[in-house]
Amino acid sequence: MRMMVVFEKGEALRYIGHLDLMRTVQRALRRSELPVKYSNGFNPHIRLSFAAPLSVGVIGLRELMEVPVEDGLTETEFVTRMNAVLPDCLRIRSCRLVPDPFPALMSLVAGADYRIAFEKTPDGRKAADSFTDFMALESYVAQRRTKSGENPCDIRPFVLEGACSEDETGYRIDLRTIATQAGMLKPSLWFDSLREFAGCAEIPHLIYRKNILARSSGGALVPMEEI
Repeated sequence: MRMMVVFEKGEALRYIGHLDLMRTVQRALRRSELPVKYSNGFNPHIRLSFAAPLSVGVIGLRELMEVPVEDGLTETEFVTRMNAVLPDCLRIRSCRLVPDPFPALMSLVAGADYRIAFEKTPDGRKAADSFTDFMALESYVAQRRTKSGENPCDIRPFVLEGACSEDETGYRIDLRTIATQAGMLKPSLWFDSLREFAGCAEIPHLIYRKNILARSSGGALVPMEEI
């Protein structure tokens, strides 16, 4: 059996990289003394995997990972014992047992929902005012950083839909992005492109990944935990 785990990586941990996050969770699993499965071989380790690594600087509200566990472990026990050994900025929100034949979470990733929050500065207002025109573009080529260097990439096809709203504290941009053959879009690249389009300087902001998305049996995009 495997435990599909929904967890939150809070604002205090947004600059912690994926490998450090993985090591932190592995140590917490050992401290919890939960009956998890280890790999075979000379150096056994917990076979932990994540649906989609989170970009450095992004807050994860409903991230997903899977942990192989022994039979007999309940979902309530997993949440309780893990949260007892994790810091407040890294919390297990829910979990669900899935059978071993269930597809690997990484293979189900079809997109993600993001929120970008920024204040009502003059440049912030310019960016918000430019949102509709930016979304109306059929194409926007940005320099995408990859392992082989920086390459031009049309980022527009990655964004399925979006909305910009305003409240008393600032602006909020909500984006639904999809995975393509080229991979997934970094929301920081999208926001930098909006700033460039609007002619803005740097804007202090926070980026949240609200959901990791998968395709339902009918082809609709839904939060992966609902699959």
